Amino acid sequence: MNVIMILIDSLNRHCLGPYGNTVVRTPNIDRLAERSVVFDNHFIGSAPCMPARRELMTGRKEFLWRGWGPMEPFDRHIAMEAKLAGAVTAIVTDHYHYWEHSAHGYVEQFDAVKMIRGQELDMWNTDPCAQVPDWVSAIDRHRPGHGARYYRNVKDFHREEDFFSPQTMSAAADWLAKNHSHEKFLLWVENFDVHEPFHLPEPYRSMYTDALDERFTCWPPYQSGYFGHDEAFWQSVTAEELAFIRAQYYGKITMVDTWLGKIFAQMDALHLWDNTAIILTTDHGHELGEKQRFGKQAPHYDLSAHIPLMIWHPGLQGAFRSQAFTTAVDVYPTILEMLGGDVGSAPHGRSLLPLLWQETEAHRAAVVYGEFGAGATVTNQHYTYHAPWDAQAELNNYSAMMLSPSPEATGGKFIPGVNCPVWKMPVARQTASLPELLFDRRRDPAQEHDLSRSERATCQEMREILRGLMDEAGVPPEQYVRLGLVP
Repeated sequence: MNVIMILIDSLNRHCLGPYGNTVVRTPNIDRLAERSVVFDNHFIGSAPCMPARRELMTGRKEFLWRGWGPMEPFDRHIAMEAKLAGAVTAIVTDHYHYWEHSAHGYVEQFDAVKMIRGQELDMWNTDPCAQVPDWVSAIDRHRPGHGARYYRNVKDFHREEDFFSPQTMSAAADWLAKNHSHEKFLLWVENFDVHEPFHLPEPYRSMYTDALDERFTCWPPYQSGYFGHDEAFWQSVTAEELAFIRAQYYGKITMVDTWLGKIFAQMDALHLWDNTAIILTTDHGHELGEKQRFGKQAPHYDLSAHIPLMIWHPGLQGAFRSQAFTTAVDVYPTILEMLGGDVGSAPHGRSLLPLLWQETEAHRAAVVYGEFGAGATVTNQHYTYHAPWDAQAELNNYSAMMLSPSPEATGGKFIPGVNCPVWKMPVARQTASLPELLFDRRRDPAQEHDLSRSERATCQEMREILRGLMDEAGVPPEQYVRLGLVP
């Protein structure tokens, strides 16, 4: 059995046909969904980019122990475990964070690594640019220097094939052509698109809009909502510019889908559907001005936290939809079980194969997710509860590396199941706290009506669920204080 893992960054489930969208064109994702198990209640674990990848590649939850950082020496990397199971492993990616110092250790375990250079702020080209187009200046207006740096990387892109998702998907298809005869393989295909900047070639740039004003930005600043807006952006942006930004995001989805078809065409030609499983998902979604927010910040509403997951397996008896509650760490043991590897190496994940075989409808009663230092959210069938956090309470990074150097750092065996010392590093107190929020998932799917004041009993029930999940995972004791869970 082979496995192809397809990770499309910042992909919103509500922009996909299999999840009800009728505007954005995704014929290849639609095709995959028609033969797969489509998961309706799949959620992030740790946000944003690298915390999510650590969960996917190790099956270990992150955000209640540490923030953005490298792979840990005690992590059992998915590629290492796949190789122990006899698989040849490869990663094809343009996700430039992998080759930054703050996120090392993720790609080194693969047998083959194909890097596509130049995405976003990749430290690739330093060529001087005497003049830049208006669309670059539009980015720099709200993200000083970002547009110019990105432009240095892409100024010589003239054809659709030059752009990043075409390069990434084509390289993955080429790897399949050359390596499909291995007895067993794991191919990890990771596309930084549809992440911003939403910079596109034709025909995608005008596919969902006629308003192509070069003064419109394709890379708006992040907006948190609770921790202040970029007032200059919201005072200057027009409804037409917001529509343009969304249209560019939609165009990126269609471009990624178009070139994803290259992989599927290769699978058709090589008859790989008979012996190859496919997992398609994302790290998180991306808010596009809803609730006056851009990006993926706390509190993590369903717009960015409720994400797509679809799985094809040659052993499926037919396509269907699963209502089970699943989360990012579950992908790791699922891949390993498909490859015949050690599922027990996932400290927090649970294989999804019993759901694929419809041996059970149960998986998790609730899921917990969030961002380091920014609270925690728990979701079940009926409610989503955002626990308030005290920004002045103690917070520590736990890692074998010095993520936040401090003379007060201490060493010890602080992580359950990790039989080696790590650093406990105090993190500076923050300035803003998050209020308590409660949403009824059945009656208020858009999460617009906070019920935390009127349904105190429900809040307490959700807090007990959150406490139970934290107990089960063995999170650091100060997190209970920070989240107000200490009696």
